[in-house]
Amino acid sequence: MKFWSIFSGCLILVAIVGAIPSNTFEVRKKLIEKKLNQHLNIFPQKGIYSTVWTARAKRINDLIRIVGETEINSIVIDVKDNSVYIDDYLINLVKMLREKNIYTIARIVFFQDGSQINIHPDWYFKKNDGTLWQDNRHWYWLDPSNQETWAYNVAIAKQAIDAGFDEINFDYIRYPAFTKDEDVDFPPEDKIVVKSQVINEFAKYLTSELKNYDPNIKLSVDLFAYNMLRSDDLGIGQNFRELYDYFDYISPMIYPSHYISGNFGFENPAEHPYEVVFGTIEKGKAQLRDKIIYEIGTSTLALVNPIFEKDLKKLRPWLQDFNIGAMYDGEMIR
Repeated sequence: MKFWSIFSGCLILVAIVGAIPSNTFEVRKKLIEKKLNQHLNIFPQKGIYSTVWTARAKRINDLIRIVGETEINSIVIDVKDNSVYIDDYLINLVKMLREKNIYTIARIVFFQDGSQINIHPDWYFKKNDGTLWQDNRHWYWLDPSNQETWAYNVAIAKQAIDAGFDEINFDYIRYPAFTKDEDVDFPPEDKIVVKSQVINEFAKYLTSELKNYDPNIKLSVDLFAYNMLRSDDLGIGQNFRELYDYFDYISPMIYPSHYISGNFGFENPAEHPYEVVFGTIEKGKAQLRDKIIYEIGTSTLALVNPIFEKDLKKLRPWLQDFNIGAMYDGEMIR
């Protein structure tokens, strides 16, 4: 079981620049107004995750009970991984949850998907001998640069919208973590593209298609937490700063068990969940601050802070509630 919660705060900026030249003031003013008018309907959320199997068993009643007895107000339900689980049962479940005022989120796995290997083998990464490539967990991966895979996944997301979900959450919007000596026969276009550009273009296409389909739908994306610690794309195409504006919520997966020894000064980061989560959020806030300053062209406190405070509400991390690296109980999670 996994939990996420919204984090908010206020960062005091001390760098002040001189007067804005008159010939650029109006441009910056319009950009600032546009940013301040975005994301106005964000509300504090604390959610719980359900696998597809939990959602179809009596245990879903336990999750509903937790929502009723705690501050949890949302449930994330798997609707697509290597299969699509959108049917009458799911539609009726979503209807029942919404009647109980529970915010419903459909989780869709994108490029880690082996469901089309027999129908569309050309959509997948292949080895140099022509067979389909698999990662070290034996998962097949769609090639994100193949735009046919974009339309395929967007069509499924539209089905989830039609099923009545309040929000669609996207996972594995990235490239696999290839090693340097990986046996992969990259298509010619993959040898020249910048991975983050491909993922950014896909995010733009995805959010445009779905917002046009249903302007009220909320969209969120899961990212490696390390994206908040570094400014590059980690070799998988995910860039925290570049993806931030496309989605209503950004959900970094801050799992202390996945951090290496030495992160934040701890031999075993999994034993220090609060410090790891807090430190990661602080790193992300610093990146967000720098992003805003770069985009509006000034670090003036009165201009940066309102945008920063609003954008920060989009940051909604996944939190660990599984026993890897340390034993996690309710007190540690809270």
